[in-house]
Amino acid sequence: MIRYFKKAIPLSIIATGIMASASFADTFTLRVGSGHPSKPTAYVTNMEKVLVPNIKKRVAAETNHKVRIIEAYAGKIAKVHETLEAVEKGLLDIGSYCVCFETAKLLPWNFDYFVPFTTTNLETSWAVKHKVLKQFPYLTKMLEDKYNQKFIAMQGFDDYGLGTVKQWQKASELKGVKVIAAGPNLPWVSLFGSIPVTSTLPTMYNDLATGVAKGVIIFPSAHAGGFKFYEQAPYWKVIGFGAMAQTITTINLDTLKKLPPEVAKIIMEEAQNYEKAAIKDGQQRYQKGLTDLVKLGKKKGINDAVTYLPLDQQKIWAETIKDWPNSRAKDISKDYDIDGAALMKAYMSEMEKTGHKFPVRYKIGG
Repeated sequence: MIRYFKKAIPLSIIATGIMASASFADTFTLRVGSGHPSKPTAYVTNMEKVLVPNIKKRVAAETNHKVRIIEAYAGKIAKVHETLEAVEKGLLDIGSYCVCFETAKLLPWNFDYFVPFTTTNLETSWAVKHKVLKQFPYLTKMLEDKYNQKFIAMQGFDDYGLGTVKQWQKASELKGVKVIAAGPNLPWVSLFGSIPVTSTLPTMYNDLATGVAKGVIIFPSAHAGGFKFYEQAPYWKVIGFGAMAQTITTINLDTLKKLPPEVAKIIMEEAQNYEKAAIKDGQQRYQKGLTDLVKLGKKKGINDAVTYLPLDQQKIWAETIKDWPNSRAKDISKDYDIDGAALMKAYMSEMEKTGHKFPVRYKIGG
């Protein structure tokens, strides 16, 4: 929905015929947004605090143009599960969203969700996924070919764990317990016997408060941060599911074509600065989240608000779901023009090059 306007030319100049070769400056209006709110979500915070102001500043300083940006966070234009479509249709010119809400359309983009117990470091996860994207250009190309948008940045969420209403020690204690999550990661617990409940960040608090579920798969920065899930589920278990580079930023292709090359170049460059800032912020929020959960627990008289799943329990868990990754790889191969097994094996290989060791080496393909 890009709009642009020519600067008005004084009639006196036109009358004198002076400016036959003068260049005009355009003002472009861009709609930028996300379904998640800004403050409690690192990738949206940095969209607001880094990406938007940097684009406006550089366009004004380095070109003859100006850019006016309308910001629409917290679902003002599109909710979390609507942002891909909003960018596709041009309701948003630039949008950031979690691919976890688009498994029907972007299943291959969720490949890291399908290989849990990966690195707990968001910066490492982000770097590895970028390497895999370069090996499999189909992933970014499908956004252009199918959904009229270009991939310009990727961010993510810090290490997923489990917040619960009651304390627990062994994974077997979760059998029969209702647990909420975004969707593609629900098998992490459902395959272990929990009852899966699909939800989103904006609705998870109410789900916990009303008893819809007794646990939530989420990351510490959200559990302790602005979403305040700890109020309903004060016990946090560091499980090591992994940090996931699951959020991406895209720009509508029609918008991109209408922009002057120098403006488009600035947007692409600032998108890279934005993703790095968001990833660094996300990892810092992870450490703060764990610390805050301990403090918040003590205020409630809970001395074991944050505990860690032992490695032997982690291995038992991974063994229980070990066939699921291959099943998801087959789904990717069946419905998309990409080798799902090769994709997920490449991810595991690149992750192991960083020194990470999976509790169970998933067998994929064959």
